[in-house]
Amino acid sequence: MLMVSADRDLDRHAADWVVRTIIEGVRASAPDAVVGESLADPALAAAPDRASVAAVDPAESETVLRAAAAAAAGVVWVTGGSGRGLRSRLGLNAGPASRVPIALVVISSHEVDIAELRVLAGVQVVRAVPPLPTRRSEKKLHRLGRSLGSLAAAPQRMDGADAAVRRESAAAAAAHRLRGLLDEGGVEEFQIRGGESMVVEFSDGTRESRPSPFGSDDELVAACRFLAAYSGGRPQRFDELDPRLDTRIGDRWRLHAEAFVCSPPTLVLRSNMAGGRTLAELGLCSRELAAVLVEATAGKVRANVVVAAAMGGGKTTLCQALLAEVPPDERIDTIEDTPELRLREYGIHPNAYERLTRDANNDGVGKHSMADHVRDAKRANSSKLVVGEVRGEGTMALLDAMSSGLDGCLVTLHSPPGEGVLEKLTAYATSEGADEGLARRSIAIAVHLLVWMGRNHAGERAIADVTQITGLSAEGMIETRGLWRLMPGERWAVPVAAPEGRMVDVYRAAGVCGQVTEGTGLVSTVPSRPLTAGGHLAAVHGLPSGNGNGRVAGLVSERVR
Repeated sequence: MLMVSADRDLDRHAADWVVRTIIEGVRASAPDAVVGESLADPALAAAPDRASVAAVDPAESETVLRAAAAAAAGVVWVTGGSGRGLRSRLGLNAGPASRVPIALVVISSHEVDIAELRVLAGVQVVRAVPPLPTRRSEKKLHRLGRSLGSLAAAPQRMDGADAAVRRESAAAAAAHRLRGLLDEGGVEEFQIRGGESMVVEFSDGTRESRPSPFGSDDELVAACRFLAAYSGGRPQRFDELDPRLDTRIGDRWRLHAEAFVCSPPTLVLRSNMAGGRTLAELGLCSRELAAVLVEATAGKVRANVVVAAAMGGGKTTLCQALLAEVPPDERIDTIEDTPELRLREYGIHPNAYERLTRDANNDGVGKHSMADHVRDAKRANSSKLVVGEVRGEGTMALLDAMSSGLDGCLVTLHSPPGEGVLEKLTAYATSEGADEGLARRSIAIAVHLLVWMGRNHAGERAIADVTQITGLSAEGMIETRGLWRLMPGERWAVPVAAPEGRMVDVYRAAGVCGQVTEGTGLVSTVPSRPLTAGGHLAAVHGLPSGNGNGRVAGLVSERVR
């Protein structure tokens, strides 16, 4: 692959005719050459075996330029100066990359010392042309392009150092077709339907239909193949044998794509807008409920919490806000299939360890499951386990760890509210061969609170249901007590029952009495100033207290069969 670009401050018209003439020369010697604007351009990704030219816009970021240079077999750079420092700017000044040939084209009205420029810029070839095209200068550039056809036909480079550069630069370089979407504010999700259309879901719950950013289904697939290879920190496949892709782009977006097994291919971009926002900034619940949840996660008296919601319901956002309250000297081990919590990267917690599951390779080896990570985290003396998206395998190992002295753990899963959370958790536990009786006992011992995320009447995200697991009945059924419910017309969930057992201590440590009486709602001692529950409750400061509705509540006991 040949990379072609120019100085940013160069006259655009002069640079354009130079680049265009060189590419014409390349195509004269390599007629099947394809031209793209970056490594992520679908035209290049779709034709890996053909001669190719990455004509990178000079206005692109340094990371995009370095990503292209790290893959190029040769570089053409158009300048109005000396080209001094060009190799360093492109990352081609050390190791094997220092041998990548560079052709420098100088646009100047004056005579140029070719030999001196070759030394100053550290390049192999220098050509000088005037600002306006002449027949002689066009022939000179056309010959240069023809001589570079072999470099355009050469495969993309990938030594160890270059691979690291490309992975680091992928988020920017791969944004060619998605750049406008990635920068758009107030969006929670883009659902892209091949080259046909897409649906945009905004944070207020509204939706909008738009044309697809891709010109065809093939363009979407080609872009996803590039993202699979160079995004998310580890290479992945995206082909007929592995038709699903889960990765991340930049700091904000999670990507899921499918092709080859569905028609048309689909790409879903989901925003993670929290990053380190507090519960007060998120506005998901009243101050009292926030105090209880922060105490359960980070205070002196803790409880294990399962956070559930529908797809895109805000589970990760809530967990990030809660984990920000954990003391910085405590070790947190996160276990996920795709990195979403990213506690260290977002500055949420300094002592977090990101663990990622890994499927077996084509030879059936190399698998590292959630259960493997749970065992490893226990051996590493982790203070807290946080598991994103429990899906079955490893559930019993997780429940065993949570019932063996680890309190304040967080687990997320997709499910309907209330009993639906327990039913889903039980189903996952039994999918590994445990009988229902053992699964129920393990859940009743390990899990204390079930939290479900929903939306209020205004379409805003809110904690809609908080249920306590109180134990097992004589018949071996899990007994629960609904503590908080989101009622029609209310912004936040209101208290509907008093806690029992461990949760009484959690409420008390959080400054929430837990008594629910007719006409007064929840009795609270949470002040309106910053709080400390184990020294870490400042995040709930500024949340209004309660819902002011005086809701009547009884003591509710439920059984999950």
